[in-house]
Amino acid sequence: MIQTFAGCRQLFSLVAIGFLFLASCSKEPLDPEVDEDETILPHEYEMESLTYFMADDDKIDTVKIKGSTEEFINPGSIPMEVQHVETFDDLVKTSFFEVNLEADELPSDLDLTEFTVNVPGIFYEDGTFSYYPERFSMSDSEQQESYKRNSTFTFDLKVPAQSKLNFRKSIDRHDITCSFKLVIRNKTTGEKYNVDGKWHGVLRYFNESFSVDEETLN
Repeated sequence: MIQTFAGCRQLFSLVAIGFLFLASCSKEPLDPEVDEDETILPHEYEMESLTYFMADDDKIDTVKIKGSTEEFINPGSIPMEVQHVETFDDLVKTSFFEVNLEADELPSDLDLTEFTVNVPGIFYEDGTFSYYPERFSMSDSEQQESYKRNSTFTFDLKVPAQSKLNFRKSIDRHDITCSFKLVIRNKTTGEKYNVDGKWHGVLRYFNESFSVDEETLN
């Protein structure tokens, strides 16, 4: 009887240990990476306002852009008539944003380059801007788009005998550096972030000019 009781006591101890092991395992969550009490929502951001203005250190420069020279040569003994069509299809608009930000000033998941915005087109005397219909990313590297003037110029040229005509063109370009203020809102939390800096780009092209020089062939 003493040996039987001892055997029963050992069996009871093993059953108790097994029960405790199973109980301790059942307390672990099925997926340790998921916390049912805490749900992290993705943040969404929207642009609430964007304002461009001319600060004291901003400027608009006029730069003359010279095109390539077209040559029309007449080695013959009688005048030669030439019709020449000229365009400015190679012009581009440029844009890049210089943002004043300190490290960790904006949330890590807020990428300004994901915002596409209107940029200045023409500056008016009352301090306001018109805007290009095309939108640009808020990138700190220069972006380019074709500047579609849809303008064609036709010239009827007469090249004298034993002569050469040099046809040249130029156009003025407005380069601008202006300031901007941007307000971005976190649509999830309602928190707002203020961003400021400089915008650099091309406002417009204007004042086309053409010239013709004549040279006598040797």
